[in-house]
Amino acid sequence: MNPAITHRHVIVRLLNGPIYQEDLDLWGRLGAEWEHIKNHFIEMGLEVARDDTAGYAFIRQAEETNEEIEEWEDSASAPLPRVLRRTRLTYHQTIFMVILREELLRFEQDQEEGDHLYRSALDLREVMLPYYPEMHDEKKVHRQISGMISKFEEWGILKRVRDKDGGLYRVERIIKAKLPPEKLAEVKDQIKRRSPDLEEEMEEEDV
Repeated sequence: MNPAITHRHVIVRLLNGPIYQEDLDLWGRLGAEWEHIKNHFIEMGLEVARDDTAGYAFIRQAEETNEEIEEWEDSASAPLPRVLRRTRLTYHQTIFMVILREELLRFEQDQEEGDHLYRSALDLREVMLPYYPEMHDEKKVHRQISGMISKFEEWGILKRVRDKDGGLYRVERIIKAKLPPEKLAEVKDQIKRRSPDLEEEMEEEDV
């Protein structure tokens, strides 16, 4: 572990996105100074979600319990403002999230060869094309899907591992925390009904 990488580097990185086990120096520092880093975020009303088995860590807004809300109401102190803002996923983004989550679920259940699920840019486009039946401009559809892939890269759900032949992407296991099984079933049901409440939520750094 590089001694030049301190807990401050870990904190800044977490504020900008997830840390993965392959980020050896940051991951090692996170483990070495776990209590310090965890308590830093607690003071901000955040919690660090960490999965050592899957190899990722990210921050999320700590949910207040009813007891904590009552304490705020009885206290002279004001509740903390949100640090992370909620981002509404569009209809197509939600479908894309579900598709990736289900593909990862099948990959893990079938114990396919390799530690990670990879999909080419072409695979990702083709799996989404049926959900754009009303659009006849193929180039426009491809641009929209490419933009969506870039957004999922920004969120840390996809990681480009190769640029050749249009790109190869790894589906990061952090998606399991973003869309757990019980939520997956609920969202799939909403997709079938195309409910007005379909939009899923994700948290990002408030800017």
